[in-house]
Amino acid sequence: MTSRLLFGLFCLLAAAASFAQSGPKLIRLATLEWPPFTGLLLPKEGLSTYVATTVAKAAGFRLLTASFEWTKAVENGEKGAEFEGYFPEYFSQEREAACHLSQSIGTSVLGIATLKRTPIKWGKLADLQAYRLGVVDGYLNGDDLDTAIKEKRQPVEVGPSDAANITKLRAGQIRAIVVDKNVLDYTLYKLKDNNTVVFNPRPIARLTLHICFKRTPAGLATRDAFDAALSKTDLVKLEADYFQQMFSQR
Repeated sequence: MTSRLLFGLFCLLAAAASFAQSGPKLIRLATLEWPPFTGLLLPKEGLSTYVATTVAKAAGFRLLTASFEWTKAVENGEKGAEFEGYFPEYFSQEREAACHLSQSIGTSVLGIATLKRTPIKWGKLADLQAYRLGVVDGYLNGDDLDTAIKEKRQPVEVGPSDAANITKLRAGQIRAIVVDKNVLDYTLYKLKDNNTVVFNPRPIARLTLHICFKRTPAGLATRDAFDAALSKTDLVKLEADYFQQMFSQR
């Protein structure tokens, strides 16, 4: 399904919702295909969507999402009149200045994945500079690694998605990629591949995930109401329940 078709469907749903005379206020957020955190074909459209929907409902809102490539999701969430924001976004000072970030709705463990037959041994980030790492366009990779990339000390090969990078890795087209552990585990699970790729036990970063609400008075009010409900939510239980449901499917 193309982004154009998804966006058209999103607009129709939003238009229909605007005619409703009563009911919870609608929150419209841009997102991406990032299994298992977000995805139209996932149970409840992904873990992060499940958490965001559950918390939004508790806050008196109804959540509606539309999926795009990540850079487009950020652009739509920050500037599109049809949206109140986007998710899931990693915390950074730059993002905090650009929007009203919610409190954490989850955690992402970033690390290095390689083929099992050609692992990389490293003790500090500078050791990785001997290799070209696959990264995703527009993604954050932790402050230290992003600084090395920006300063041209860390060679990288930019791809459009984690799925594309994992495909290149499995085909031997790149030595190593930066990827979230849950994303890698889920992708390999769907591919029935439990023997070719390994995730280095040393993480690059542990990053919190957030909703990025527009930096407007309305965005601030929505963020505050969302956070109030989030503070009363058991995220550990939600995540455990979600993964139990997802991995029990055949």
